[in-house]
Amino acid sequence: MRAEREWLELVAALMAEPLVELPIDVLGEALARTFEAAGVSYSEVVPGEPLRHTWVDEGLGEHADLLDRWSRHKAAEEHPLLRWYLASGLWVPRQIADAPAELLDRWEADGGRELAEACSAPDQLALPLRATPGLSRSFVIGRPERWSPAELAFARRLWQLLAGLERQVEALAAVSGEPGPRTGEIALTPRERAVLGLLAQGLTATTIARRLGISPRTVQKHLERCYLKLGVTDRLSAVLRAQASGLV
Repeated sequence: MRAEREWLELVAALMAEPLVELPIDVLGEALARTFEAAGVSYSEVVPGEPLRHTWVDEGLGEHADLLDRWSRHKAAEEHPLLRWYLASGLWVPRQIADAPAELLDRWEADGGRELAEACSAPDQLALPLRATPGLSRSFVIGRPERWSPAELAFARRLWQLLAGLERQVEALAAVSGEPGPRTGEIALTPRERAVLGLLAQGLTATTIARRLGISPRTVQKHLERCYLKLGVTDRLSAVLRAQASGLV
């Protein structure tokens, strides 16, 4: 299966890196491609705190801002999958179509389903990566149609890969004691360093994207963050500054 091979290669490459941050942008875009999703989000739930929510694939059209606000302020109390996880304690892959009817009431009454339909994402599949009394983390994939039994079986295998990657990232972060590699006052994530290193080799954004298994848009996002951290405004200056700082 092509998708399985691509995911094995991607996760193997990520696990070979000294990652101390989960590359949610890379994983989110890969999930969107695999399941032909309208959008993918990543969330963290800490009891007593607002939902931490990030859209990692923004194919949500004109309703993106409204859906983002709903996700941050109402999802913790109304989203049927999150309510099911909190009620059952079973943190396994699950789609909204399989949620009990009594958990759909708030989502439907307050316009959650209507908004999801407007974003072409009424059917959603959650892949929970971490579930402890103090923290839960999940990817949620949205698209117009339900997942088939074969897709759900693949999602469960994929979930195990992602959970293993997340555990490695947590272990390396605990050992390093830092959120990412640091040289002097410049802190770059492993992915940003990888992008800069390939940029220093003269590769284009498209080639870098293909080499790292991400989209050219994601490469541009990484470069923008690198420019900001390095205090530069163009690629040549970024490479020269990174080389002078020993970052590449």
